[in-house]
Amino acid sequence: MLPRVTIVWRPNVGKSSLFNIISGHKIAIISDQENTTRDIIEYELHDAENEISYVLADSGWLVYGNDESILQDVRVRVDEAIESSDIILFILEYDKITEFDEVIAKKLRKSHKTILLVANKADNKDRALESYNLLSLWFEDVFPTSPVQHRWIDALKIKIAEILKAEGYKYTLKDEEDTSLKLAIIGRPNVGKSSIVNAISWKTRSIVKDLPGTTRDAIDTLFTWNNEEFCLIDTAGIRRSGKIWSANIEQWSVLRAERSISRADVVAVVIDAFEWVAHQDQHIVSKALEEKKGIILVVNKWDKVLSKPDVWVDTILERYMRYLSKKFDFLSYVPVVFTSAIDGKRIDKILEHAIAIRKERNKRVKTGVFNQFLSQITYEHAPTGSRKSHKPKVYYWSQVDVNPPRFLVSVNNSDHFHFSYLRYMENKIREFFGFEWTPIDLELRSRKSMYKKWEEDSN
Repeated sequence: MLPRVTIVWRPNVGKSSLFNIISGHKIAIISDQENTTRDIIEYELHDAENEISYVLADSGWLVYGNDESILQDVRVRVDEAIESSDIILFILEYDKITEFDEVIAKKLRKSHKTILLVANKADNKDRALESYNLLSLWFEDVFPTSPVQHRWIDALKIKIAEILKAEGYKYTLKDEEDTSLKLAIIGRPNVGKSSIVNAISWKTRSIVKDLPGTTRDAIDTLFTWNNEEFCLIDTAGIRRSGKIWSANIEQWSVLRAERSISRADVVAVVIDAFEWVAHQDQHIVSKALEEKKGIILVVNKWDKVLSKPDVWVDTILERYMRYLSKKFDFLSYVPVVFTSAIDGKRIDKILEHAIAIRKERNKRVKTGVFNQFLSQITYEHAPTGSRKSHKPKVYYWSQVDVNPPRFLVSVNNSDHFHFSYLRYMENKIREFFGFEWTPIDLELRSRKSMYKKWEEDSN
C-alpha cells in the first residue's frame, strides 16, 4: 500500500496549484473563487527522479465556525484525510498568518503527524526569505514554493522522498498498460450521480447533497468487483452553456466532465426518474454518442416513482420504457437500469452491464468470415442507386479496430450509397455478430478509378 501525502489549509492559498505542479497534471481546478475544491482529489505519483511512490491528495479546505452543512461535510472529510496521511503539507501564504492559521497549526501539531510547512506564492527570493517568519508557528522548517514560477518545488519533493524512504517506503513501477474498466457517471446536476458512486464503491467517496453543482471535479475511484478492476469517474453535472457564466468555475467543471467522457470506456448517463427527460439529458447522450462510447441509461430515484399514490407497479415500468423509447429513439441497443442509489437497489446491474459492454466493444471478427457475411447480405439486399451510372458497389470490408468496433467498407463511390443502406449493414452486423450495447463505427471508403489516379499523377 502506498503512503499518503495530503495537502491541507484554508481557502485560496494555492493548494490546487501546488497539487497540479507536484503531480505534473492539471487535475485540480484552479480558481480565485473560494470553496472551489470540495472533494478529496487523489493522484498516484511515481517520482522516478527521487525514487519514491505515494498518493498525493488535495483535500477540501478546513473551515470552522460556519453552519453550512456542506462545509461541515468537508471538515469531516479533511479530518479523515489527516488521520489517514503519512505526511501533511501545511500550506500558508508566504507573508500572512491569520488567527485561523494559528488554530489550525495547533490542531495539526496535536495530530502527531509529519507536518511540512509550505510557504506558497513565494515568487522571488525576497518573498522566499520573508516566508521564514512562518517559523513562529513552531514547526521545524519551512519550504517556500512558487507554482506559478515553478520555483523550489524540487526541494519539497526531495524532502517528501527522504521522509518516506526513512519509513521504509520505496519506488514502485506503475503498470505500463492500465487495464481497468473506465466507467464515467455523467448527467445533469442533482440527479444522484455521487450517490450512485458512493453506493457502488461502498464508501463516501464524493460529497452527496441535495444541491446542484456539488461535485466540481472529476473524481476517480479505483476498486475491484467480481475480479474486474474498475476506474469509476464521478463528474460534475453538465449544464447547458447558457446557464453557465463566462469564465465561471462551473464552465471548467463542464469541460472536465466532457473530458471524462472521452477517457471512459463506458458512460452511465443518469437521469432523474421523478422528472421528465430534459433536452439536456438528450444532449448528454449525444455527447457520449459522438465519442462512440458504450452507454448505460440509468434511471435513478425509481423508489420515488413507486412511492407515488395511485401507481400501478405492474404497468409503470412498461409505460416508462415506452416513454424513454420516444425520447431516446436512436438508442434501441442501450441497456436501461432502474436504480435507487439511496437504498443501493440494482446498483450492481450497472457494473454487470459495463463488463458486458466492454466485452462487446473489444470483440473482433476475422476478415474472411466477415467477407462471407458481406456476400450474403448484399445478395439478400443489393444496394441500389438513383441512376444506372451511379449504381453502388461493395467490394470488401474488414474490421480495423476495437473499442469501439470500427469497420471499413471498400466501395466504388461512397456518395452513391443512401444512409438507409448503412443502417441496414449495421443492423445485420448486430444480428450476426452481436456487438450489443455499443455504437459501431462504419466507414465507406471509395476506390479511385485508374483514370483518376493517372490524372492525379500527371498533376
